[in-house]
Amino acid sequence: MAHLIKVASNEISRSVNDFAAKYDLTGTQVQIIDFLTHIPENEETFQKDIESEFNIRRSTATNILKNMERIDLIKREPVETDSRLKKIVILPKAKNLQDKIDKFMKENDQKILSSLGTFERRGFLHALQKLPEKLKNN
Repeated sequence: MAHLIKVASNEISRSVNDFAAKYDLTGTQVQIIDFLTHIPENEETFQKDIESEFNIRRSTATNILKNMERIDLIKREPVETDSRLKKIVILPKAKNLQDKIDKFMKENDQKILSSLGTFERRGFLHALQKLPEKLKNN
């Protein structure tokens, strides 16, 4: 089963990376832009939120965010209450891509789920949501 999940994951990653390459981005950068643009503007987002959402290590998140900052997709601003904390602010260059990213993500999700019935979709999504946590505890 792990092999099948890995094969499916590779295919999904390839699809996201191919889309991202059209904009000189990586698939992970596109996914982070998508995540950030769906957070309400009155909520602050921090690196730890990215680490948690994408289940990546701190060093990985640091490198990705530094690169995103370098190419003007995001900026990190100190928080008034704690200068050690830096909130992530999405910049216009990334915001301008969001409609295209949103359309791609919806089409990609639809492609993934199209072979499943409604009942199967619910079960599949439920299992996918539980899997990372269950694997972490073992």
